[in-house]
Amino acid sequence: MSTIKISEDLRNLLYSLPEVDVESLLESYQKPIRQSIRVNTLKAREEDVLNILREKGVELEKIPWTRYGYWVINDINLSNMLEHMLGLIYIQGAVSMAPVEVLSPKPGEFILDLCAAPGSKTTQIAQALQGEGVIVANDVNVKRIRALSSNVQRCGVINCVITQADGRKFPLWAKGFFDKVLVDAPCTSLGIVSKDWGAAKNWSFRASERLSKLQLSLAISGFDCLKVGGVMIYATCTLSPQENEWVIDRLITIRPSARLKSIKLEGLKMSKGILEWQHNKFNPELEQCVRVYPYEHEAEGFFMAKIVKEGDDS
Repeated sequence: MSTIKISEDLRNLLYSLPEVDVESLLESYQKPIRQSIRVNTLKAREEDVLNILREKGVELEKIPWTRYGYWVINDINLSNMLEHMLGLIYIQGAVSMAPVEVLSPKPGEFILDLCAAPGSKTTQIAQALQGEGVIVANDVNVKRIRALSSNVQRCGVINCVITQADGRKFPLWAKGFFDKVLVDAPCTSLGIVSKDWGAAKNWSFRASERLSKLQLSLAISGFDCLKVGGVMIYATCTLSPQENEWVIDRLITIRPSARLKSIKLEGLKMSKGILEWQHNKFNPELEQCVRVYPYEHEAEGFFMAKIVKEGDDS
């Protein structure tokens, strides 16, 4: 097995993170992420789809923290299967399914997916809505929107509005409108290095800091689009506190009505949010945030924060 080359900045970052098993992390970067799927009940009954897959020799194991998620045990290429093309299943990372589980969409709600492409979490939200309510799926990149549109159609989603806009401007026309918001922010992708080693080879503190300013703007925008009493999930697939805890610390400072809530998911190993990092001391509330490291489940690394809007800051 070849050894992954990581930037000096990344090495310094990893050894600065408390509770991280750096050797296990670097080892996990060199292994493929376990294949997993979500059964799409918008198209067919779960048990019917599972029976079809089993008849074709697909061995499955239930993922405990997500309602319709399954590990694929045997080595089989599901992307070439008719069931995938028809939208009966969606190939999605196991931990990638967690933010929507925490968001807990309910039929009839109005939900904004601010950075939606290529549509994994959009279609997962739509599945939970069961055709009732509306999901607005936004992305700024027209090429990525093509993938989003394709996946929404393939999965049989009928109550989705796709928009192409700068997510930072959404409150101009949707302030206080949504019951729930998902901000799955663009990030430096340190949770999925095994998919793209370039993320580790080219990682820098400067790039992470630059991106964190965009992430904060998106988080504020998403929060401002919430109704009072609404819930927002901020998520990234990176490990840098600059893009995670720093963003949430600034959000709850700038928006005093933002309150962090605890996150609980059965079977998912999670660490608490970091409260101190490189001379930064964060609000103690940030212990409510969670970190999932790639070596815990042979899956993606993720950060999640659950924020409730308790009042109007305007």
